[in-house]
Amino acid sequence: MEKITEKSEERAIEHLETLHEAQEEKKITHITVVRDLTYAPKQYFLPGKAKDIIRATLRERLSGIIYDGEAASGWVRDIVDTIKNRLKEMEYERYKIVVQATIGEKRGQGFNMACRCFWDPNTDDYAEETFTNEDIFGVAVAFAVYQY
Repeated sequence: MEKITEKSEERAIEHLETLHEAQEEKKITHITVVRDLTYAPKQYFLPGKAKDIIRATLRERLSGIIYDGEAASGWVRDIVDTIKNRLKEMEYERYKIVVQATIGEKRGQGFNMACRCFWDPNTDDYAEETFTNEDIFGVAVAFAVYQY
């Protein structure tokens, strides 16, 4: 894939101008524009760093807490907003960051979480982390989807 540079952008503009001039002079009747520019992120999403942010946030917010069903919705919103804001501080240009979290009381039960996404495996990625103590568990996932 060719990265966008000033030179490749200038080449594409010159090519389109030449085609436009030829069409105006009736030398050609049909123009087919072939996109030779590819759009790649300047900085790819780094799942390892995102996982560190998620782990730190879960520990900060959930350590020493005893589960309270009424307060849990506020806690989970705070966790999601904190993770999202910390990831945005990393300035991933043109990435849509989606964060999902779950908090629950530990009572010996199992917990499964799954998701499905349609994305570009070359640019999009995710990071996840879990937290548990004697009374509570938390799971958070951050998805980074590149917007072309």
